[in-house]
Amino acid sequence: MVHYLFPSVGVEVKLERHCPHCHRFGAWVHSARHERAISDIRTSTVAQQRQHCPFCGTTWTVRASGVGPGRTRSDRLRAMGVFLYMLGLSYRATATFICSLQWKGSKSAIERDVAEAGQHAQTLHREAPPVRVRVLGVDGTGAKMAAVNAGMLFFVDVERQRLVCVEPLRETDTLKVRRHVQRVMARVGAEQLRTDELSVYEHTVAPEAHTICLAHWLKSKCKRASHLARRLRGEGMLYESQTMLELMVLLHRHWRSPQVPQEIERLVRRFINCRQGLLCKANQLLQHIERTWSSVSRDPLDPTNNATERLIGLTYKIRAKTMRGFKSRDKALAHPYLAQFLRGTDGVCDLRRVI
Repeated sequence: MVHYLFPSVGVEVKLERHCPHCHRFGAWVHSARHERAISDIRTSTVAQQRQHCPFCGTTWTVRASGVGPGRTRSDRLRAMGVFLYMLGLSYRATATFICSLQWKGSKSAIERDVAEAGQHAQTLHREAPPVRVRVLGVDGTGAKMAAVNAGMLFFVDVERQRLVCVEPLRETDTLKVRRHVQRVMARVGAEQLRTDELSVYEHTVAPEAHTICLAHWLKSKCKRASHLARRLRGEGMLYESQTMLELMVLLHRHWRSPQVPQEIERLVRRFINCRQGLLCKANQLLQHIERTWSSVSRDPLDPTNNATERLIGLTYKIRAKTMRGFKSRDKALAHPYLAQFLRGTDGVCDLRRVI
């Protein structure tokens, strides 16, 4: 459970003796204190007062804490809108809920508040000292942004299940992806890189430091074996079809073994000379299993890259689908950082830092 700290609206006006223009000391009170109407969850007015600088002649307004300059909505109400949107409501639905309670808010205002909070969360995340990561999970997505497929590369601490960074890179840009992965690994001191089976991640780090997600590997191999079993059965090769089904059972039974099991080695030798048709595809599948077996992650804590997949789905893909794509790259980049910020640290999320 996360405890959220919302901004509050102050009661007293804190006078400032230094001029914000010339920064000289000696400003005096220029008007009486009065209350200005605002839209807030608990109060309807906020105290403010005018001050004057005798040196440069500048006058300015000093307000109680909790309301930004020129705003009619309190920071507490703005934080409520951001929070509701990040829970899954749309901009329009969030504004409708706020207005139904006689508070001020609009679709455009909620959108601006979310964008501003996301930029602040992104700045806080990047300015924080880097945390050492043992296993760095990397995966990309091509979710649409303003009706255009925009590549995003997510870097995640697999063990802590926390976002490390997000970069606007396509997984098809092999050279850029490899260089950036190397930079991030060096920055966080990662000992191991965990990805799917895409060739773009090959030769990025030393082979012993690169592991393949067990879930992705098992799913892809069993899917291919199941597809081959159906096609072989349709061709009347019942024995070979049964062999593919046995392969699926062996993969789930022996995935913890660091060496290729003897049962799978016998299957490899059985199909080694097949060069045509479906039997050739079965041969290719078995040889690929034998070749990649040692690269599959067998980490006792978490051998998968599911933490990266979940973070991409929860913080980017779902929202991109519901809003039919982000409208700008800045909003698309800031959204995952804001979602990570709302997960809190040590069970506490201080919304006052981003509002």
